[in-house]
Amino acid sequence: MAVGLSLFHLYTGYFGVLVALLQRSIHLMLAMVLVFLLRPLSERHKDHPLVVASDAALAVASVVCIGYVTLNYDYVVNRVGLASPISPAEFALGVGTFVLILEAARRVAGWPLAVVTLIALLYALFGAYLPGLLGHRGWNLRLLISYLYLDQEGIFGIPLGVSATYAALFILFGSFLNATGTGKFFLDLASFVAGGTRGGPAKIAVLSSALFGSVSGSPVANVYATGSFTIPMMQRLGYRPWFAGAVEAAASTGGAIMPPVMGAVAFLMADITGIPYAHIALSAVLPAILYYFAVGLMVHLEAVKTGLVGLPRSELPTLKQILPNVYLMIPIVGLIVILSRGFTAFRAAFIAIVLAIGVGLVRKENRSWRKALDALDRGGRDMCLIAMATAASGIIIGVVSLTGLGLRFTSLILSFSQASLIFPLFLTMVSCLILGMGMPAAPAYIIVAALAIPSLMQLGVSALAAHLFAFYFAVLSNVTPPVAMAAYAGAGIAGAPMMRTGVTASKIAFTGFLVPFLFVYGPALLLQGSLLEIVWASVTALLGVVCLSAALEGWLLGPATWYERVVLLAAAVTLIKPGLVTDGFGLAGFALIAVFQWLRFGRRS
Repeated sequence: MAVGLSLFHLYTGYFGVLVALLQRSIHLMLAMVLVFLLRPLSERHKDHPLVVASDAALAVASVVCIGYVTLNYDYVVNRVGLASPISPAEFALGVGTFVLILEAARRVAGWPLAVVTLIALLYALFGAYLPGLLGHRGWNLRLLISYLYLDQEGIFGIPLGVSATYAALFILFGSFLNATGTGKFFLDLASFVAGGTRGGPAKIAVLSSALFGSVSGSPVANVYATGSFTIPMMQRLGYRPWFAGAVEAAASTGGAIMPPVMGAVAFLMADITGIPYAHIALSAVLPAILYYFAVGLMVHLEAVKTGLVGLPRSELPTLKQILPNVYLMIPIVGLIVILSRGFTAFRAAFIAIVLAIGVGLVRKENRSWRKALDALDRGGRDMCLIAMATAASGIIIGVVSLTGLGLRFTSLILSFSQASLIFPLFLTMVSCLILGMGMPAAPAYIIVAALAIPSLMQLGVSALAAHLFAFYFAVLSNVTPPVAMAAYAGAGIAGAPMMRTGVTASKIAFTGFLVPFLFVYGPALLLQGSLLEIVWASVTALLGVVCLSAALEGWLLGPATWYERVVLLAAAVTLIKPGLVTDGFGLAGFALIAVFQWLRFGRRS
């Protein structure tokens, strides 16, 4: 079934996608069947006849419920929305579809997404009984089924459309890359570049997670993929367990904001905003570099402060070992070149898959049907998460649209805009962090895009900056306690306390909490403006990151006193905020502390 799902997407990648509703319904049906076959109702009793029978029954029910839309797509497309009546059979199929999506989302994405989706449905049904701003006219179940199940604005809307086109092909691309050994090449390359420096294993985690994370797009999956190698290495070198887990969590979370793929969210953003994908990916480069520079600097200062050294040369790969495998970068370089030539992301992804298959054939051990089937199988399995997450998100977005909740949320944020833009931005940040807790990046972004972004755009924030602002905080919820999924995954590998790891991860990733404010106030960081403005904004932002990291770690050229940390923190804020006056104050503060530190520690450091 997994191989069949992958082959379906390769077929449409070459010959072109089907009619939108057909493409989306087939994709969802196959993915839903896979979920119920792969994720048993109970792991402990997965071989019990009742569990097996119930999972098989749910898989069959998925074919019936979603297959009805597939077989009757002409009728569904030509319905007159809410004005068309639904039959008793369609009512039963609609209710069944809601239940199946809730259960499938619970199995692949956990309780948070399932609970939020259920709350959205209950809100649509019983919101008429709520007071004040949250109340609405109320909708009955028949109208909900008509809008969410038998229309292209709910379950089968734009989010699922992105999953059924761009995201599916890029997941396959990542699967074939891993099959060729590119993941190991990333680790070897990161080890060669940074393994011998102070705190080398932690820097390996930062670099490899940036390379691997952009393609995978899942912070938690990224932690397990690279952290199983880097976290034990960090601990062996002397890093405290919670710090090792936190470094990997912060680095892996950044993968979702790293172009060119950005965990498929770049394609969602392009579809929602109408901004070309290539423009979104290019604009996100500088903020992503700032984030990883800050994480790497925090790691370096911690290593200097605690006296940690790099890996011994005998454990590092040599240039002679790495150079023969450089050809493994051809698919990624090819993808970037193809996108820059104006090809659509969908077509570029298919060509990149072909390049990955061609590169894989260079090695003799990869020239087997077993390897190809394994890659197709892995790709099909990995599509389940994004398919179910976007289907559940479609229900939430549909409810937001039906009930007018988005407009009410916008009114609430606008009411805080009288004094300054900072208050609506802060409220939006908190909303995004809460809504993103425990969720994959894609559905978290979709939900906040419906609720929070319209208000920011009404306040004069550009569409690109508003969408990236919400997306950043939806992603950073992975390292924000109390529900910091990436940090908890790192803590599990390191054997460290979960909450302490989460707090440390949020400290390491703290620059990520400031970067969105930075590009809202200074669009030059999104490459909007003259070359001089972009260069100046980049330089001052980098210096601001240095000040912030030094203030948080309490170390610049040596230990920083409390008043030096206060000055560094103030310098960071003023350097990060665009403007010649604030930049002047920030540069003066940084220079002052740098001179003080040099006089005390210069020769020794």
